[in-house]
Amino acid sequence: MLHELIAGLEASAVVLLVLLLVPKRGVDHLRARFSDLHSGRRRWLFEPLLPRGDKRAWNVALDAADMFEQGVPLYVAGRLGEQRSAQLYLERQGRWVDSPKALLAAHLKGAINEAELHGQLKSRELPQPATKAVVAKVEARPLISVKWWLERQAMAHAIAKPNGDGLSRGARVEPAGEGTKDENAAEDTEEAESATAHRADPSYLRIRTFGRIELLQAGQDYAPELLRKKVLAFIWLYLFVRGLLEPEGRVDRGAFCEEFAPGLSPERQRKRVRDRLDDMFNRDLPTALTSRLVTDRTQLRLDLAKCSIDIVRLQEIAKHCGAKQGMLSSDLAAEANRVLAETEGEFLPGWEEIETETNGGRGGAAEYVRTLRQVADTARVDIMGALAANHLARQEPKKAIRLLEQALERQPQREDLARKLRAAYMETGQRSRAAELQKSHALDA
Repeated sequence: MLHELIAGLEASAVVLLVLLLVPKRGVDHLRARFSDLHSGRRRWLFEPLLPRGDKRAWNVALDAADMFEQGVPLYVAGRLGEQRSAQLYLERQGRWVDSPKALLAAHLKGAINEAELHGQLKSRELPQPATKAVVAKVEARPLISVKWWLERQAMAHAIAKPNGDGLSRGARVEPAGEGTKDENAAEDTEEAESATAHRADPSYLRIRTFGRIELLQAGQDYAPELLRKKVLAFIWLYLFVRGLLEPEGRVDRGAFCEEFAPGLSPERQRKRVRDRLDDMFNRDLPTALTSRLVTDRTQLRLDLAKCSIDIVRLQEIAKHCGAKQGMLSSDLAAEANRVLAETEGEFLPGWEEIETETNGGRGGAAEYVRTLRQVADTARVDIMGALAANHLARQEPKKAIRLLEQALERQPQREDLARKLRAAYMETGQRSRAAELQKSHALDA
C-alpha cells in the first residue's frame, strides 16, 4: 500500500513538473521575439500583461496563470527580457529629452519660442536649424490687351512689307512663339482622342472618385458590390490610394497588417488580413476587381494599368493648361470644362465611414486620402485659373470673374488668382471691388 502511494505521488510530481515546464500556447518565432526584446524594438514577449491591482492575491493569481500558460522557463526568460526592454526604453527617453528633435518638437508645440530654441541648441553645442527660405516677390505687370498686341504686330508687318496700300496682301498675324492655331488645335485634339479611346476600350476600368465612387468596366459598375462589404472595400481602396501616391504603389504586408488591424498581436493581424484576402479572391468580389490585386508574402499592391482615373486626368489637364500660359485652344478649353464638371464633389466620399468600420479610424489612411483631396483641389483651382486667363486673353473678363471668384473661395491664399481677378474687375469697371480685393489680399498697387 505504501509503495502504491509513493508511486502515485511520484507520477503526480512528474505530471506537475511537465505542466510547469511545457508551454500551453503557441510559441512560434521565439528567436525573433527575444531578439526584438533584447534590442528594445519589442516591449512584451507576447502581449501586454493584464493590469495588476492592489490586491496581492489577485496579482499572484495572474502571474501563476501566465506561468502555467507559458511554462516556467519561458515565463522567467520572458520577464527578464521585458525588464531589459523597459530599461532600454527609459534610456532612449532620457536621450530624447536632450536631442535636437525633442527641442524642435517642443518649439512646434509652443512650449518654447524660437529664441529659446536657438539658445538651448547653442548651449548644448548642437547645430542650428537652417535659415528659412524667403519667397521672391513677384512684380505686378499691367495687363496688355491681346487685341492691341495683334494690332501692333499687324503694323510691324505692314512696315516690313509695304504693298501700295501700306499692307501686305495675304499676311496673317500669329502670336510669337505659340505656333499656329492649327498646330495647337491638332496637338490638343490628339490628346483628347487618346483619352476618348481609353475610355471606350472595354478592357479598361473607369474609376470615378469625385462625388460618388464608380468602378465601370464594359458598362457595368462594380462599386455598389464592393461598397456593401466595408472591410473588403477598405483593402481595395487603400491600395488604390497608395497606388496614386507612390510609384507602383507597393505596400509592405506587415505595415498593412498594422494599418488594417491596429492593436492586435502580429499573428492575429496577419491571420485577419490573410482571411479577408481569401474572401476577396474566392467568392466575395468579382474578377474585374480581384484580378487587379497583386499579393505575395511581403507586399501588396493594386495594378492600375489599363485604368481611366478621373483624378489622374484632372492633374494631366491642369498641367497641360498651365503649360499654355495664356490662350487655350477650343478643344483644350472644352476638355478642361468637361473635367471640372466631372470632378465636382469630394474625393472618395464615404471613406471615413469605411475606415471607421474597419479599424476604428486608428490607422494612417485618412492622411493619404486628405493629401489626395488637397491635390485634387489644387488641380481644380489651377484649371479654373487657366480658363480665366484664357477668357481674359480673349477679352471676356465677365466669364473670367466667375471662375476666379470660385477659385479664390477654394484657395484664398492664391495671390496670382487675386491679381487676375483684380485685373478683370478693373476691365469691367468694378473699381470698388478691385480696391476691396487689393486691400484684403495686400496686393501691390
